[in-house]
Amino acid sequence: MTREVRTVVFDTELKLEAYRFEGIMQKFPNHFHDYYVIGFIEQGKRYLQCGNEEYILNSGDVIIFNPQDPHSCEQVDGRTLDYRCINVQPEVMRHYVQEITGSHYLPRFSQAVLFQSELASPLHDLHQMLLDEQADFQKEELFLFLLEQLLRDYSDAGCTTTAANGRS
Repeated sequence: MTREVRTVVFDTELKLEAYRFEGIMQKFPNHFHDYYVIGFIEQGKRYLQCGNEEYILNSGDVIIFNPQDPHSCEQVDGRTLDYRCINVQPEVMRHYVQEITGSHYLPRFSQAVLFQSELASPLHDLHQMLLDEQADFQKEELFLFLLEQLLRDYSDAGCTTTAANGRS
């Protein structure tokens, strides 16, 4: 029998919550969260339904759920799921969005799944820093880097991030 491990750490500096699920076989019925979820599949294959879209998730895929996005998922290959995510409360997201864009609002991410995304690696690094409860400036820089990429490429903020920061 596979042992399930669920780890949760709250980072008081960044006000982010890091979840790690290892060895999960559980089906997650349709549900939603009141916060943003930015995560990735570390190992396993899952069927995901988000809104009216269906996806097959594999290792290296990044997922982004907006608050109130209904979603469900279940295994498709009989193997366990290893999954990591960072949960961001709306008021915390608003703070970081203003820091990055200069605008005070809540973004809406346009894609629930980023297949084989290059952002999975830095997301993994940030997640590990949060789990290890590291207290250095690097984790904030990494979070801001990731969020800026997501805002620029996958949200309704798209054009605002470069204008506010003069970066591309």
